[in-house]
Amino acid sequence: MTTRWLSGVLLLLALETGAADWTTDPADRLETRAASAVGRIRERLPQSRAYFDQAYGYAVFPSVTRLGLGFGGAAGKGVVIEAGRVVGRTRYRQFTSGIQAGARNFSMIVFFEDEAALEYYKTGELQFLGQAGLSVGTAGLSSTPAYDQGVAILTLGRFGLMAEFTVSGAHYSFEALPDETGTTNPQEPVSPD
Repeated sequence: MTTRWLSGVLLLLALETGAADWTTDPADRLETRAASAVGRIRERLPQSRAYFDQAYGYAVFPSVTRLGLGFGGAAGKGVVIEAGRVVGRTRYRQFTSGIQAGARNFSMIVFFEDEAALEYYKTGELQFLGQAGLSVGTAGLSSTPAYDQGVAILTLGRFGLMAEFTVSGAHYSFEALPDETGTTNPQEPVSPD
């Protein structure tokens, strides 16, 4: 029984890390969750393949939670991938105001068309957005139809119920991981999951 259970766990880890475009550290929970999210998005959103093939880099948020009733917000943690390796940790925070009610959880990937878009993301500038949508259970799928100012976003609903017509501000923070030389680019710290 124990051997079967251990074999099953090892198989799941191999499948999760195999879905990623980078070598996932199996001891890093956030990286393994991000790899699993990439696998789900590739499977359920066929349009994501072109983004994965062409993007300079991307940020993966395996779990973002949104709550709203008049005012609301969202938060999630993720990893940033560049040149086939994890280069940093990132956080997403959003505040919303408008007509909204509900709660939902989703996975999100922010694709960067080129190096300039990724470098701008690393600065953590506040972005203002308008959004409208309806998400029921896992049926909520949304995306930008093409790159806008070097960025495209895909989301895949995990669970929840949310209806909204809102204006929001989003903030991304970035913390670089040490490179091969052991140096980092100091940014706002993001604690591991």
